[in-house]
Amino acid sequence: MDCSDEEEVLNPPQRRRPCNLEIPVFLLFYAWNVSTPVLTDQIIYQACTVSLAANESDCAKLGHEHESPAVLDLEARVQPYTADILMVEALSDSLLPAALNLFVGPWSDRYGRKPVLLLTFSGFAMSLAMITAFCGWSHWYPMDPWIYTVAFIPSALSGSVCTLMSTVYCYIADVTSERERGAKMALLDTSLYGGMLAGSLSSSYILRKTNATTVFAIAAGAVFLAVLHVALRVRESVPIRRHRTRVGCCTKLRHLFRLDMVVDTVRTCFQWRPHYDRAIILMGVVALGGNIFALEDTHTVFFLFLRKHFNWSVRKYTFYSATETVFMILGALLGTYGLRKVLGLTEAAIAAIGYFCCFLNAIAIAEAIQSWQLYLALTLFMLKGVADPMTRAFIANSTPAEDNGKIFAFTSSFEAMMPLGAAPLYTFMYKSTLSWYPGAFSWISAGVFGLCYCLAITVCILQSMSRDPLYPRI
Repeated sequence: MDCSDEEEVLNPPQRRRPCNLEIPVFLLFYAWNVSTPVLTDQIIYQACTVSLAANESDCAKLGHEHESPAVLDLEARVQPYTADILMVEALSDSLLPAALNLFVGPWSDRYGRKPVLLLTFSGFAMSLAMITAFCGWSHWYPMDPWIYTVAFIPSALSGSVCTLMSTVYCYIADVTSERERGAKMALLDTSLYGGMLAGSLSSSYILRKTNATTVFAIAAGAVFLAVLHVALRVRESVPIRRHRTRVGCCTKLRHLFRLDMVVDTVRTCFQWRPHYDRAIILMGVVALGGNIFALEDTHTVFFLFLRKHFNWSVRKYTFYSATETVFMILGALLGTYGLRKVLGLTEAAIAAIGYFCCFLNAIAIAEAIQSWQLYLALTLFMLKGVADPMTRAFIANSTPAEDNGKIFAFTSSFEAMMPLGAAPLYTFMYKSTLSWYPGAFSWISAGVFGLCYCLAITVCILQSMSRDPLYPRI
C-alpha cells in the first residue's frame, strides 16, 4: 500500500526486535546499589563532624561493630539529622519527576523513546558526578551534608527513576507480543536485580580498599557507559513518520509541555474499556503505587534501623542486600517460568502470590529479634520479586498498543508521588519509635502490601468473570 511522503514511516516497527536495555539497566542499578549505602554512611559522618561538630575520632567509629555507649549515644543524635536529608532526597526524586512524566509519556508516543532514555540516563550520570565532586572536596573543606541535596537536582529534572522505568517498560511493550511480554519484563527485572546484586557485593569491598570518593566515581562511570550504550546500541521502537523528523527542537519542546497532553493521558487511563479492563488497569496502578510506597522504607530508614537494632556496618548491610537480591532473582525466575509456564497461572495470580510474600516479609522485619531471622524471611518469601513485573504485565496486556506511553506514564507518575507521603511517614514513625520499637515502621509496609494483595486477587476475579460465559462482557 502506498503512502504519502508526509505519512511515510521511517522506522517500521519490528515486533520481534531484541530488547537491548538490559545492559544499561544493569549498569544503572549497579551504580545505585554500589553508592547508596556509602552515601548514607558519608552523610552520617559529615553530619557528625560538621553539623554536630563532634570529635572526628568518635565520628569515625560510627557504623562499626561493638560500639561504646558514648558512640551509640552519638549515633542516636546523628540518625534523625541524617533521616531528614534522606527524606529530602526521596522527595526530590518524586515530586518533579511525577509531574514531568505526565508530559514525557505521551510525548514519547509521538517522538520516540530513545531521546527520553538518553535524557534520564544522562541525568543520573550528572548527579553521581556531582556527588563524587562534593565527596572529594569534603576531604579538603568541611562541608555540611545538606550540600548533597544539590546533586539530586539533575536526576530530578531529567525525570529520575519514574520517567526512566516508564520509558523502559513502554519500550518493552513496543517490541514484544502479548504472549512474551511478561517473560520480557521479568527478564528486565532480573537484569535490574543483577545490577543491584553486583553493586551490593562490591560496595563494601571497594570502600574498604579505596574510599567513598572512588566508590562514587565508579558509579558515575558505570552510568556514563550506560549512556553510551543507549546512544550507540538501542534502536528507536516507536514508528516515526517523516514529517515529524522535520520538526525543530524548539517545536518538540513546546509539544513536551502542552497541558492538553496531560489531560489526554489522564482521560485515557480512566476511559471506559470492555472486559473490565479499566478496573484491571486502575487496580494494577494502585497496587504498583502501594508497592513503591511500602518499599520507601528501604530508601529512608531501613539501613538506619539495621544500624540501630542489630549494630550492622556497611559491610553487613551490603551482604544482606546482596542476599536479598539473589533471592529476588530466583523468585522472579521461579515465578515466571515455574508458576506461569509450567502451572499456567495468570500474571495477576502470580502477582497476588508476590504481594502476599511481601506482606509476610514486612511482618518478619518488624518482629525480628536476631539478624538470622531476616535471612530466613528472605528464603521463605523469595517470590516477592514477581509482584512488580507481573503487575506491569497484566496492565500492558489490558492496554492497546497506542496507549502504552500514556498508561505507563500515568502509572510511573502515580508511583513517583508515593514518596511524598511515604518518606515523611516512615521518617516520623522511625524517629518516634527509635528508642523503644525501631522496627515499628515495617508494620506500615505490611498493611500496604496487604492492600496490594487484595487488589491483585480482585483482578484475578475480574479476569475470570470476563472469560466466564455466565457473565456478559460489558
